[in-house]
Amino acid sequence: HQDYSQLDKILLTAQNDSSIDKVFVVVESVYSMDGDIVDLQHLSSLKSLYPKVMLYVDEAHGVGVYGERGLGVAEAQGVVEQIDFLVGAFGKALASLGGYLICTPLIREYLINKMRPLIFSTNLAPINAAWSFFVVRKMLDMQKERANLQRISSLLRQTVVDKGLDCPGQSHIVPIVYGSNELAVQKSLTMLKAGFYVLPIRYPTVPQGQARVRISLQATLDWKQIEPLLAYC
Repeated sequence: HQDYSQLDKILLTAQNDSSIDKVFVVVESVYSMDGDIVDLQHLSSLKSLYPKVMLYVDEAHGVGVYGERGLGVAEAQGVVEQIDFLVGAFGKALASLGGYLICTPLIREYLINKMRPLIFSTNLAPINAAWSFFVVRKMLDMQKERANLQRISSLLRQTVVDKGLDCPGQSHIVPIVYGSNELAVQKSLTMLKAGFYVLPIRYPTVPQGQARVRISLQATLDWKQIEPLLAYC
């Protein structure tokens, strides 16, 4: 996971293999279990180095949260134009449903004609499309909300780490790794009873021995609302 040296070796091998036409590098911009953020600038550099590479980025947890206009980690890292498949979800930060793909016209036409899940799926209702469009327009000017989300996320993560707990990642997704399933469930129940909706994550969603609770913050919260949670960690 996030091993760029290993990826470099794989891409070098593929680039020198005449039987391989294209290599798809598929990543999430923000990983949902650890809350870590991918280095898209590094991946863009590898793409420039190896012409066979096509880069697919899932911004499900990045759109609305990162970038000056909330367009995601690709915008924040200045590499939007380097991404071949820029995918996102309307169902998380944008509070709607469905998703999107930003790609070249050629890829778009190919998928419209060849992608069976798209061809045989039901279209979104007009009201859903209208709501998504409304939220996207609002999102573009929510710089203050994004700044607050980054502030409270960093403060929570650092405070949890200072308590000696295992808290990986760098994003608004703040996991606390307890290891055992029993302890993760116990901590979750304690938090729920205290009024905090924090659920346990266990195997097979995460590897065995890495059971955790996952705190997902939102921009409307302030530190006074979050701080009491620390007593139950």
